[in-house]
Amino acid sequence: MVFNQEKGKSMQKFYAQGDVILERVPDAPASGTPIKPDPDKAVVLARGEVTGHRHAFYGGNVAMFRDDALARGVPSELYIGHIKIGGSKPVELKHEEHDTIKLPPGNYRVRRQREFDAGEARVVAD
Repeated sequence: MVFNQEKGKSMQKFYAQGDVILERVPDAPASGTPIKPDPDKAVVLARGEVTGHRHAFYGGNVAMFRDDALARGVPSELYIGHIKIGGSKPVELKHEEHDTIKLPPGNYRVRRQREFDAGEARVVAD
């Protein structure tokens, strides 16, 4: 799912897949702690707590890192990290239970969604 949100005079672009939200951000230095791909070379954003299913990129020019200074107001329990998608073609984010989404090259802040229930916020879990 892709959606835009007006922020000041510019539009922010968001991509959502299940409990993961990716926010397009301006160029961010690949700083902080690099997150290594899985042994099968998948760049994994999140794993399902029960099923182990992965929100992951398989192939493409994708690098992931975590830098809390770049989280910019995202609570630490929701902040997953940042990804940089290089090259000139979109890459696919896949998950066994959700539609595949395509993201164009760029920089993204990755976080979990919150679920609100009777005024109490909880982290959404697949």
